[in-house]
Amino acid sequence: MPHALFLVDQLASGGAPRSVLKVTRALVASGVRVTLVALSDRLGLPVPEGAEVHVVAFTPKGRWQKLHRYRLHAKHLDDFLKTQGNTYDLVVSNLHHAHQVTRRSCLAEQAWLCIRSDPWQELLSNKHGWRRIIKRIKVRRLYDDRRVIALTRTNLESLARIGSRPRQAEVIPNVLDVARIHELMGQPHNDKALEGTDYCVYVGRLNMRQKRLDRLLQAYRASELSLPLVLIGNGDHLAVEQEIAKWGLQERVWMLGARDNPYPYMHQAKALLLASDYEGLPNVLLEALACGTPVVSTDCLSGPRDILTGELADGLVPLDDIQAFARAIRASVEHPPHIPDNVVDAYKPAAIAARYRALMAP
Repeated sequence: MPHALFLVDQLASGGAPRSVLKVTRALVASGVRVTLVALSDRLGLPVPEGAEVHVVAFTPKGRWQKLHRYRLHAKHLDDFLKTQGNTYDLVVSNLHHAHQVTRRSCLAEQAWLCIRSDPWQELLSNKHGWRRIIKRIKVRRLYDDRRVIALTRTNLESLARIGSRPRQAEVIPNVLDVARIHELMGQPHNDKALEGTDYCVYVGRLNMRQKRLDRLLQAYRASELSLPLVLIGNGDHLAVEQEIAKWGLQERVWMLGARDNPYPYMHQAKALLLASDYEGLPNVLLEALACGTPVVSTDCLSGPRDILTGELADGLVPLDDIQAFARAIRASVEHPPHIPDNVVDAYKPAAIAARYRALMAP
């Protein structure tokens, strides 16, 4: 049986650890033995049956250990791996701390470093002057001449923009459990106010900084559509309520809070809207398409351009063009694009497992 090793910063929360566990589940189902190593003792997410989990944590003490934390953590990892005595057909390191540790470990030459967010946006966009120069050098040093997996083609373009040159690079997106989405979207949502009502929907964190709900509300107002906009998610409710009031949208925008099962809302919606400044790989766009719902999204880093292709690319709009966003919303509602039946096939568990298995040592 082939054996894969996945390293990750933590297994307690967040989209990236959950994505790693979805890949784990898909590989186990395909007949791969999977070992997970968490580099902190932050656990809590449910681990797929059949996978094994180990914790190899390191907490630096004092200034010297903090300065050398990656190298010292790598020594702990090497010592652990010696006790296991395993050989691995595939090694994948996920998230920044794991990348730094893996690069200094005995796994450095074999491992794939999986980038789960856009490197330009995450690592360099908030740096200026000499800080940006130093950060760029660090990023290049981390990924130059390494094996890299990216979730999107635009992630690799960002690495090239930074000046990094991986030895080998592959694009493998997140797993999308399409069968589960289809099962859940058929369940009733029990919101009486939405019965028999057409609406557009936003699903995600209520956030002004990254998700740019301010931009979304302005574009929806400019679209002059009479149907309501439904917001599903938790976050900065007060800031969003103030923005709704600012644009006089109290009657047209409905805040429902978080929902354990958002898929019935997505399935019933006329369009799903996303106005983010940046993303990693926006699963909500894939989920909407799996529900048969058109998407209108900013053409941000990274992911929307990889997902919305062909006729669906009409739903891509420039970041700061409110009027283009408004026109795209109206067009999507009035003239919905055709969504091919196979649009999300490449993201299904078996397809992603096959992509990872193709990287295994012969």
